[in-house]
Amino acid sequence: MMLFLSFLASLTAILIVCVFFSNSVEWLGEKLNLSHGVTGSILAAVGTALPETIVPLVAIFWGVNNAELKDIILGNHTLSSSSEISLGAIIGAPFMLATLAFFLIGLSSYTYFKSGRRKSIEIKVDKTVLNRDLTFFLISYSLAFLAVFINPHWVHVLFAVVLLLMYGLYLYLTITEESNSNYKGEELEENLDPFLLGKIFKKHENNPSLFLIWVQLILSLLMLLFTAHFFVDVIKDVSHHLSFPAFVISLLLTPLATELPEKFNSWMWIRQRKDTLAVGNISGALVFQSTFPVSIGLLFTTWQVKSILSYATFVFCIINTLIILIALKQNKLNYKTFLFCGIAYLIYLVLVFGEIR
Repeated sequence: MMLFLSFLASLTAILIVCVFFSNSVEWLGEKLNLSHGVTGSILAAVGTALPETIVPLVAIFWGVNNAELKDIILGNHTLSSSSEISLGAIIGAPFMLATLAFFLIGLSSYTYFKSGRRKSIEIKVDKTVLNRDLTFFLISYSLAFLAVFINPHWVHVLFAVVLLLMYGLYLYLTITEESNSNYKGEELEENLDPFLLGKIFKKHENNPSLFLIWVQLILSLLMLLFTAHFFVDVIKDVSHHLSFPAFVISLLLTPLATELPEKFNSWMWIRQRKDTLAVGNISGALVFQSTFPVSIGLLFTTWQVKSILSYATFVFCIINTLIILIALKQNKLNYKTFLFCGIAYLIYLVLVFGEIR
């Protein structure tokens, strides 16, 4: 019972801190007067993805001694429970995005179409942006999957460098194409929630100063470190208690704490018929999750996953992305396409529970 309460407490703590962190990022984008594409596909996507990046970093580096740190950096390490948790968190985020998060897009679109709020089953997005995001994700995540079958650490280092360069290229293309395009997307300001520290400083609730935004951002980032450490310890205890791999538990549970709650924003944006913002928030996060966090995994973990459950996460992500990309190119992108993505998550749950039994 105490373990269950500890798990709920750690999950709730991360969720609350993520809300503060994402709120800070959104207001920072507004204050810096960044365009919709940069705010949605880069700042918001990276901001909401950062918590999932912190969890594996904490799992890998928190509490290690000098000898262990040297082994981690040189790749001379074993697949410990901490390494399993970090791998689960890194791989689980794209899996959650490409399955449940995309499913939510379809479900919200279908719900509002049936209620009459949306007049068409079509999901209208900036095709250039989505095509670029999904193409980058397919390439980077395929490289990450390929690296699973390659053992030498120096090859993993090479792959990590390539992925980081790819994300740099993605940033460059996103910013330059945004500045050269007449398409600026939907206005973001009306979607902003009240500034959370404004609950204390009342006059700043709807117009916070840049200083207060930075204060909330830094404080929430520090709290993320401590809550992530608490969460990692609880995951270890849960894994030991259930006698089940920490990798799978982390893969299923960590993104629920750090990724999926933020993607409910996409549900509201679909309701407001702001499809580019809703889908771009997820596709931009996919690009980040398949490059920077994966590079951390390649550099500082074994990056060795050798089970059907592990391989399935990569395969389902790639299949779902291909389905959406094909529908986009054929001008058939609608709620049915995104609802289909949820099937992969159901299949994975069946595989997991079958393994447990």
